[in-house]
Amino acid sequence: MIERCYRDLTLVIDEVHALFDEWVEQEQFSAVVDEFGLLVMKLAVHEWIANLVQHADFRGTPPMIRLCIEPEGHGLHCEIEDNSAGFDFREHLTQQRAAVHNPEPSERGRGLLMLIACTENLSYETASHGVQRLAFVIRTPVAPESLAPLFPSADQL
Repeated sequence: MIERCYRDLTLVIDEVHALFDEWVEQEQFSAVVDEFGLLVMKLAVHEWIANLVQHADFRGTPPMIRLCIEPEGHGLHCEIEDNSAGFDFREHLTQQRAAVHNPEPSERGRGLLMLIACTENLSYETASHGVQRLAFVIRTPVAPESLAPLFPSADQL
C-alpha cells in the first residue's frame, strides 16, 4: 500500500503527477496493471484532486487530502480522503448527465461521468469524523480487437 498526504493545494496536482511519473518509471504496479491502466488511474486521481482544489469548501480549516493506492486482485484500489465539507454526489451527477444533452455542450462538468466510465466500484461517502472518501478500482482495460489499432502493444510502437 502506498499512502501520501497533501496539505498544500497549490502543489498537490504537480506532486501527484510527479508521483505517478515515478511509478511508471519504476513499474511500481506492473504486476497488476500495465502502463495504460496506471495512466487511467492518474487521470481519475487528477480529476478528483483538481476538483477539490477548484471547488472544495474546507470550512476555514487547513486542507488535507490523503491518497492511498494498493493492489487489489487484478487491479488497483484507490481511496482519496479529504476534510472538505463534501457535496451531493448524486445531484452533481444528475447535472452532468443533463449537460451532455445540452444544445451547447461545455468542456467542463464531465468529471463524475469520466470517473464512472473508467473506474469500477466507485463510491463517495462521508467517513468518520467528517472526512469525505472517494474510492474506486482501476483494472487494465481490455480493448476489443476492433480497437486494436488505437491501442498498440508496446512491441508495436
